[in-house]
Amino acid sequence: MNCSCWKIGDFGILDTTDKRVQKCGSSDKKSSRKIKYKKIPRVHNHVKGDLFMHYSPQNEECPMALNPFKACVAPRPIGWISTVSRDGIHNLAPFSQFQNLSYDPPMVMIAINQGGDEPDHIHRKDTVNNIEATGCFVYNAVPYDLKEQMNITASGFAPEEDEFEKAGLHKADSIRVAAKRVAESPIQFECEYMQTIRIPGTMAGGKGTVDLIIGKVVEIHVADDIILPNGKLDYKKLRLLGRVGYWDYGVMEDTFAMKVPGVSAARMAAMEGRKPNEADLEKDRRENSL
Repeated sequence: MNCSCWKIGDFGILDTTDKRVQKCGSSDKKSSRKIKYKKIPRVHNHVKGDLFMHYSPQNEECPMALNPFKACVAPRPIGWISTVSRDGIHNLAPFSQFQNLSYDPPMVMIAINQGGDEPDHIHRKDTVNNIEATGCFVYNAVPYDLKEQMNITASGFAPEEDEFEKAGLHKADSIRVAAKRVAESPIQFECEYMQTIRIPGTMAGGKGTVDLIIGKVVEIHVADDIILPNGKLDYKKLRLLGRVGYWDYGVMEDTFAMKVPGVSAARMAAMEGRKPNEADLEKDRRENSL
């Protein structure tokens, strides 16, 4: 880690922006208390010549001040998920452990940790309960301009409270499912619930337990003003938000294209999100005949 806020020494990695940190092994001037640093194990990377911190999350505590696991998988798409209860109460919450699973048929997944701060009050999230009860949900994309509203819906509101109203958002009717769409969001997927995979956690009271929700996309909505003439999405205008790690977020604005060498024209078409046409098939026939 070569940046101004981190220092690598014999005592490990120290956050030098923390006012409590003096020189390695020095005393705290205010309390004359010896500051102790946890030694961080390292292995040598023979390819790059760098040192790598390492630990086993199954058997050891993270030696760093902040656990890097989520921050190392970044940026993560934010699934802004809207649902409705059997009593007709609408719910909206963001989840950064969200991803598409397949293209044909289009499917998505949401990994939702159980909520609650005390071991005796651990519970499944309202989103999970609503999805399993009604059989549907909606994914709403989060552009930069909706970051504040998204953040409000991350609060722990009671099941009888409507996050749409709390965040000042408007509801849009869906075509195939009962859950509402976020009208201000430029992209929405209406989804039918398929199954829940329960992954048990190791924290006290089961707090680490995850409900992995899988849904089939049955209707896709995309705002006209983010569709370019070539059929692609205008990412510079869309400015999708992604979770980076800790309390940090990122905005996707810059993109670049790379085509896989040696891939057939038919497969390239599929990767672009379209069916192969006769020109693609003819190109593959010519190359295969060489």
